[in-house]
Amino acid sequence: MQGMRKMLLIVPRWQNLVRLDFGKTSQTWRLKYFKFEGSTMSETELDIESITARVLQLEEEQVILKKYLAKLKRQLEAQEQRFNDRPEPQMLESLTAEIASPQQPCGLGNSDMSVIADRPIELDTDTEKPKSDFEYQLVCDRANSRAVLVEALSVAKERLIIVCPWLNCNSINDELLQKIRECLNRGCLIDMGWGYLGDRQIIGKGWRYNGLADLQELASEYPDIFRLKLLGTHENFLVCDSTFAMLGSHNFLTNSDESAAKEIGIRTNDCQIVNQLIERFDSSEVLSEAEIEGRFAASSDAIDRADYLEGLAADAENIALDDSCENVEDESEECLEPVVSVEEFWERYTQGEKNFTGINLAGANLTGKNLSPDINLSKANLKQANLRGVNWQRLNLSGAILNGADMRNGLFCGTNFSESKLCGVNLSNANLSSANLDRANLINANLSQANLYAANLSQANLSRANLAQANLQSAKLEKTKLSKASLRGAKLENANFSEADLNGANLSGAKLSQQTKFTTANLSQANLSGLYLRKADLNNADLTNANLSNSNLLEANIDGANLKGIQLQGAICNQATLFPTEFDPVKAGAYLLAPYVSLQNADITDRDLTNIKLIGADLQGANLTSARLSGSDLRDVNLSGAKLQGATLDSINLSRANLRQVNLNDARLVSADLTTADLTEADLRQAELNSAKLRGADLISADLRAARLNFADLSGANLTNAKIGGAEFQNATLTGAIMPDGSTHE
Repeated sequence: MQGMRKMLLIVPRWQNLVRLDFGKTSQTWRLKYFKFEGSTMSETELDIESITARVLQLEEEQVILKKYLAKLKRQLEAQEQRFNDRPEPQMLESLTAEIASPQQPCGLGNSDMSVIADRPIELDTDTEKPKSDFEYQLVCDRANSRAVLVEALSVAKERLIIVCPWLNCNSINDELLQKIRECLNRGCLIDMGWGYLGDRQIIGKGWRYNGLADLQELASEYPDIFRLKLLGTHENFLVCDSTFAMLGSHNFLTNSDESAAKEIGIRTNDCQIVNQLIERFDSSEVLSEAEIEGRFAASSDAIDRADYLEGLAADAENIALDDSCENVEDESEECLEPVVSVEEFWERYTQGEKNFTGINLAGANLTGKNLSPDINLSKANLKQANLRGVNWQRLNLSGAILNGADMRNGLFCGTNFSESKLCGVNLSNANLSSANLDRANLINANLSQANLYAANLSQANLSRANLAQANLQSAKLEKTKLSKASLRGAKLENANFSEADLNGANLSGAKLSQQTKFTTANLSQANLSGLYLRKADLNNADLTNANLSNSNLLEANIDGANLKGIQLQGAICNQATLFPTEFDPVKAGAYLLAPYVSLQNADITDRDLTNIKLIGADLQGANLTSARLSGSDLRDVNLSGAKLQGATLDSINLSRANLRQVNLNDARLVSADLTTADLTEADLRQAELNSAKLRGADLISADLRAARLNFADLSGANLTNAKIGGAEFQNATLTGAIMPDGSTHE
């Protein structure tokens, strides 16, 4: 067809449509028909020059693609040869021989080489050892190298160097972040090298780096002692002070320790190795993302690439980690259309085209390309595209491929992502309110601080996704997969998690409401510690080995749930909390808040205890700091020596209560009923007791300095030796009260 410029087609006049197929690409063209009249034929010639030009273009692109793939194959073969010829195996063999040889200067025999199989070896770091006493231990598998990392964070005093290419929340979880924070709080300097050279344009993005945001937050909190250093590295090592080092195959800031994958490393206190690793790190140059790209290009053979092939090599060099998207759906049906350039796409859009179904914009930089709501991009290929900050509200992106795309800060309100592939996508700070993500694949996606208000995520796959501090209020999450997802600090008021899979998910610090539903949800091994689950519906949920310590379970419905291995230490429940028959929450570590129970020295700080009944309960020495007890009934309760500073007790009933030596500093007791209560030696400094009832109360030696007792009723109260300096008694009733000087107020 290359020499053809025009083609004459004869068709019946009623058949004015014909389909031309070119490989996988199919186009429908409208042709003019020929008019037959008797024996004469008048014809209108159809010029299909545009079709011919398109065919020629496709053929040229196919030639370029074949050349490119051939060069890519040669490049990969060269890289494979370089890998096989790398010096590290010989160096490792030499080092192993040196360690094993008794004639070497280190003086180690075979008996000096140990293996860490169950736990890391403890080193005496306070004693300087002669060279012959240096130790070398193998560190086998992930659990043990993780243990060495945790140990280093626990014992480091001056400086800790940690180097790992990828920063993933599978490893950088709450436990590790807390260990890092504790290390920093001791004043220890932490230097962390990260970033893999081969990731280039996606370095710091996607699922591999979904733990980076937490570390950057720490870096902003501790700018002088926590430093992140972009290296472009594939190394894994750590150096604790100058006492010991570990290096090995485990990406210990990427992978969790739960996998059975084999790993090997070595730990040593050999000062020569330790110092060389410190020198290697300190002499490494801090790179920018642009320099990463340049260095990678410089290390590879030059290849000619058409604009539309941009990003293809990056896909070929994608490094698959074992904790990656192993559950990602088969992408064999991915768009086979040739890549369309941004310029061509934008020209077609500005000319009024609205239907871009199946268009291939893989790797395209579309920042600043805002689209009107009626655009159809269903089944489009936008893999690893740059959509940062775009305004794509109410678009149709159903079935689209967006794996690895950068969509940070984008506006996608009401957009249809139904059945789209969004594995590893970065949607942090994006606005997805009312978006439709039904059955979408969001494995390892970063949705931290995203707005998903009223979004439809039913049956979506969000396994290992980062939803920290995201807004999921009123979101639909029925049958959604959230296995090992992070929902730390997320807003979950009115969200529906019915039948959702939250196995191993982290919901610590999340904000829930009484309308949040977990009916029949899988919450096995989930972290629900400290959550407000008052009146929550957990009916028939699977809570096997779940952590609900310090959670609020007042009036919650947990009937029919699987509670095998559940952790309830410090959780609170009451008689209205529904548990399965024969389950004893107190034996599981929970506090039962009920009349006449004994809760001496209980720690119930900062809890919502509004409107509960604790008549006659023994709370001697309990810690209720900042607790909210407004409207509760605590008549005749024993709170002697209890801590209630900063607590809110408005309209509480504490009549006849024992409050001797209680700490109510800065507490709110507006309209509280303290009739005949014993407040001897109580600390009521700066407490707000406006309109409180203190008739006949015993306030001997109580500290009321700067307290506000305006409109309070203190008739008949005993204030002997009480401290009232700066206290306010405006319009207070003091009839018959015994004043601090022993006089009786008239």
